[in-house]
Amino acid sequence: MSEAVDTAGRFDRTAEIYDETREPLTEEALDKAALVLSEDSCRRILEVGVGTGRIAKPLLRRNFELVGVDFSRGMLSKARQKGVENLILGEANHLPFDDKTFDAAVLAHVLHLLENPAETFGKLTRVTRNEIIIFLRKRGDSSPPAGGEAILGLRETFRKVAEEMGYELPPRAGDWRERFRNEASFLSNFPPDELVTIQDGPVTTTVGERLAFLEKRAYGYLSDVPDDLFRRVIERVKSSVDVSKEIHFRRVEQMAVWRLPH
Repeated sequence: MSEAVDTAGRFDRTAEIYDETREPLTEEALDKAALVLSEDSCRRILEVGVGTGRIAKPLLRRNFELVGVDFSRGMLSKARQKGVENLILGEANHLPFDDKTFDAAVLAHVLHLLENPAETFGKLTRVTRNEIIIFLRKRGDSSPPAGGEAILGLRETFRKVAEEMGYELPPRAGDWRERFRNEASFLSNFPPDELVTIQDGPVTTTVGERLAFLEKRAYGYLSDVPDDLFRRVIERVKSSVDVSKEIHFRRVEQMAVWRLPH
């Protein structure tokens, strides 16, 4: 099974609970994003990795035209339920569009999932007139986001407890830190024309709240764990951590903007 097919399957399995286990962008952040697009005369948008429509729906409300592409049927189904139309099952490296069909191509929080970001970027320049925009969360070059170690630790604790109970979870698709190092490397090799911060604020959560995400099987690799074993692992994990412990970090959302030559 290819990595792309495996990744699509994981998103299919988490589509139903995806939105409730991820924080949306604020309305102010979305207004700033819309302003950047408008100032560069971008009205017809291609969103690659449209997912459940978390970016697409707000852009449509702001009177943009949008076509969304995603390789997960489950995620596209959720987007349609929100009223997002013009959705296509497909992937970024095989786009079924004529040259310069769109004013802008947008990727929101998917750069780290791409097997070859530079190749995908090249494909997007073919179908786009004015600019390519990538939404991303600000990270260090070689470490997870602030608070990420605690969140990652919960996943590793779950994995360890499951193994102690005789169940070996499948390996994650690529190392978490390596994925984000590759993202940073791409941005270094292809520096954007502009990096716009659209959201910057403190976030406080708890180990218990993050553990609740695991309980909802928010991560696709958990979906195949037998139900009885899953419940027993969760209970063991709960007893081994301080669920009231707070996790503090700043959430910084940015838009990397590449303006294309005409």
